[in-house]
Amino acid sequence: MIGIPLSLILHMIVVVVMGMRILYRRMAVNTTLGWLIIIASVPGFGVIFYFFFGDHRLGRKRMKLGERIRQYYQNSYKISENEESAPNVAPFFADLSKIVGKETGFHTSLGNKIRLFDEAGHIISALEEDIKNAKTSCFLEFYIVEEYGRIETVFKALEEAAARGVDCRLLADDIGSRRFLKSERCHRLVAAGINVERSLEVGVLKSMSKRTDLRNHRKLVVIDQTIGYIGSFNLVDPVIFKQEAEVGQWVDIMARVEGSITSSMAVVFNTDYIFDTVGGDYSRATLSQFPRDSEPEEFQNDAVLQLIPSGPEMRTSLIYEVIVSALFGARKSITIVTPYFVPDDAIVLALSNAARRGIEVTIILPQRIDSILARYASESVYTGLLEAGVKILRFQNGMLHTKAILIDETISLIGTVNMDMRSFYLNLEVTLAVYDKVFALRLGETVQHYISRSVPIELEDWSRRSSLRRLKENVLRLAAPLL
Repeated sequence: MIGIPLSLILHMIVVVVMGMRILYRRMAVNTTLGWLIIIASVPGFGVIFYFFFGDHRLGRKRMKLGERIRQYYQNSYKISENEESAPNVAPFFADLSKIVGKETGFHTSLGNKIRLFDEAGHIISALEEDIKNAKTSCFLEFYIVEEYGRIETVFKALEEAAARGVDCRLLADDIGSRRFLKSERCHRLVAAGINVERSLEVGVLKSMSKRTDLRNHRKLVVIDQTIGYIGSFNLVDPVIFKQEAEVGQWVDIMARVEGSITSSMAVVFNTDYIFDTVGGDYSRATLSQFPRDSEPEEFQNDAVLQLIPSGPEMRTSLIYEVIVSALFGARKSITIVTPYFVPDDAIVLALSNAARRGIEVTIILPQRIDSILARYASESVYTGLLEAGVKILRFQNGMLHTKAILIDETISLIGTVNMDMRSFYLNLEVTLAVYDKVFALRLGETVQHYISRSVPIELEDWSRRSSLRRLKENVLRLAAPLL
């Protein structure tokens, strides 16, 4: 009788144990199968790879207590008391807004002003001006912060604000802003009295309790709890940012808001800041470091807004569900602007189905992006979409980094979410739903500006690409659900 090697027995035990763990997570079928194959076919290293890149944990305390902290501030700021439906909105999207409110505690916010900025110079100037006029607080949360170029004026305004006694805090992702966090400029900000904190700090010990490549991808500013900024713009000068990638100047949008929506934005910042500074070991004193009530000015007959935070800290993949539902709920038009477009089968189906129903579906992407993997994985779905009647355009004037979805020229979704699995499931993201026709018209003008500088992909021309290129697309698409 031939004996079974001990190493094989151990490997089989590991496969069974890890297989049960993965199955109980109830991920998408293709993602589950992918991880099972990796763990079974690569002994030892497959398990290590899974714990570093497959488990969505942000730490047990954050998962358990994050909702409790959000609810504390939502109650303090009386956000949970506003359960009104979005007025003058199609019933489908009014019902969708109610689902968002039930899942997150962030209900539709009435009485707001909103202004769209689609040029970097205007974004930087407006942010600088608001910081200069700040009286009590300046809270900034960004994925990437760089110290060079025009963004220097924002740092100087923060230093001046701190000197006036304004509470200034900057939360920067530990990976995205790593160079800045080690820079002399960062040390100068701290010396000036600005609290600079690392978000989702990376380290060997920390990697044992949470996945190290989950990132805080949010871009959020709250000033005096009365003014807010949200969008795709990182705290960088886009003229010089990542020029080594040879993708051109980065193109972004940012919305400046006033009104009750700023309370929702403050809740997200407060929660992130508490966990990145003291973790789950917070106390009543920790919660008291931020204002415990908020009464921003309300504006009559203006924008109805709703904040949608998302990521592995939330109970569900709500932003993914909202986007898929919105695509199926569209009746006239769908316009998507995103730098990274790696949709799964459900989104491809929603877009194709909409186009076949006669809905005008337009997707605007940058000509070049800073990720070869994302580029080829994205291109693998073009043929099916083009055959269904979806229009795909490539922006020629730089790295189009804007993330926006415009439905029926009335519903706008803007923020930090890309159309890929990393944004839907892995990163901390934040999206602003705008139920306002005037804002949709303004966003539409920006979209038309992008279209005028874009080149459409024609199905006949696209079908002529080489077999080798098709192979690259299909092979790299297999990795998309695991990223």
